[in-house]
Amino acid sequence: MGRSCNLLFALVVFILLHTSFSTVPNISTDEAALLAFKSHISFSPNNILATNWSSSTPVCTWIGITCSSRHHRVTAFDISSMQLHGTIPPHLGNLHFLKFKK
Repeated sequence: MGRSCNLLFALVVFILLHTSFSTVPNISTDEAALLAFKSHISFSPNNILATNWSSSTPVCTWIGITCSSRHHRVTAFDISSMQLHGTIPPHLGNLHFLKFKK
């Protein structure tokens, strides 16, 4: 009985750890959300996003992006001076650390 309880406990722990780590949002989630935003831009007069927002460079170095030093997640993005036109995709809802200023 004790041996089967230990095996069951180990199996439950394995399943919980596997599912929790595979669904935890991280900077890759933020990158995917911002790249989805970029793909919805229909007009960018200075072409800033096309030349700077790339999966080959770290998200926290992208123009207009601010990341927290603690979690290394996107906390703000300022695109106000970029004169962009397009639609806002629902993917931005995945920026869990994003803060809005009043």
